[in-house]
Amino acid sequence: MAETKAKKTTTKVNNNVDPTNWTDEDLEKNVSVRNIAGWNVTFALRNKIGDVLMARNTKHRLSRSEIQSQVYNGNKLFAGTDGQGSHATIYIEDEATRRWLGFETDDRKQIVFTDDIAKKLFDMPQSQFEKELPNYIVTRAEKYALNEAIERLGFNDFRKIMYISKYTEYPLN
Repeated sequence: MAETKAKKTTTKVNNNVDPTNWTDEDLEKNVSVRNIAGWNVTFALRNKIGDVLMARNTKHRLSRSEIQSQVYNGNKLFAGTDGQGSHATIYIEDEATRRWLGFETDDRKQIVFTDDIAKKLFDMPQSQFEKELPNYIVTRAEKYALNEAIERLGFNDFRKIMYISKYTEYPLN
């Protein structure tokens, strides 16, 4: 008797496999996560024995199931300040995983620091910048990342840089 294999059909979400159809194999797929902090972060693994040490501003690969366990166990490095990934120190680079965890929808992107946010802030008039900065930059890691972005991206708006220095309490050289 010939063996037949069932073909798995999936729908696409922005060129990624739809998480509602994920198999165990999809859950064990490793995806990249990035530490946005300017210092090392560490956390205990939930699905295995051991710890992960992520050096400053580096990427690491974790299984989707491990990331899910970290979020569901309230690890603020992943879950952020609101449990929905906002202002997280460890950013999940895989969009399908972020959507699966509820961090993003078609209408809402995850609120996390990126160079694009820094550019957006520096494009604002000063009064709007001062009003919006606390909405975009909340955690110590984001404050540090913003300071790093100022130097890396070559911003030179003195008033905004001085305001950031006062807001973040990090001196800018």
